[in-house]
Amino acid sequence: MGVRRALRQGIGRWLRVVGERLDPPAGGELSLASRKLPALGDLDDGPAAGDEATPSVPWQGVRERALGKSLVTLRSEALYSLGALHAAHLAAAAVFDDRRLAAAIAQRSGEVVSDDTLTKLAEAASIWHRDSASLGMALTAVGATQVPDLVLAEALQVDEQEAEALDAMTEGYQIELKRQILEEADS
Repeated sequence: MGVRRALRQGIGRWLRVVGERLDPPAGGELSLASRKLPALGDLDDGPAAGDEATPSVPWQGVRERALGKSLVTLRSEALYSLGALHAAHLAAAAVFDDRRLAAAIAQRSGEVVSDDTLTKLAEAASIWHRDSASLGMALTAVGATQVPDLVLAEALQVDEQEAEALDAMTEGYQIELKRQILEEADS
């Protein structure tokens, strides 16, 4: 169907634009090596999961990652994870758009398609598009973040007392994040 092709081309153009904003080509040539991101092989073991539901081994908590990983590695992991989630939302939105179009064409050609079905498809597409836009903005924001290739304590050149404070702050953040995640899971 021509709509699918146009949608894929539009999404492809948009992803290229976002990619060039995150890592503009030097001298007009596209380079496979990124100045901002280390190669995938250079990343540590987490959080790339072996399957869709299992965290990688060894999995670290927020505190351990925030204090023990290079800020460049943390940003890279966030970009890959956000990129995967964004791609999933774009694909889902395209599927619901296609279903909406097929249902509208079927209804127009005389087939019985309830208004309730059309409404539910429109709502689903709207939700996936909205969330996709939010993820796209987050992806762009994370990609634009300038961070040194150092762990946090090295980047800040903290003394022993400040290192203890960083540890306490990140521990508190980890606890609050877990609380929020549990609350969202319960609702």
